[in-house]
Amino acid sequence: MTFCTHICAAHVPLCTVQAAMRHSKPDLTANIYTDPKLLDVAGAIEALPALNLTPEGVATGTTPDGTERPTRRRATS
Repeated sequence: MTFCTHICAAHVPLCTVQAAMRHSKPDLTANIYTDPKLLDVAGAIEALPALNLTPEGVATGTTPDGTERPTRRRATS
């Protein structure tokens, strides 16, 4: 595991990793120096808040203060 993969796995923001690696572009950091097979993608998905969809296609979520707000689901094509 590379230094870059280690700090990405520690949930350090990409722009911070880019600066630490002294890369000029974030895609160099993300695509060349980070091994996605070693990142905890399943853990990242599990850490997301629950998303409750209504029959009308509206997702309900919560604001940072804990109140619920409806949000429109993006159309996929």
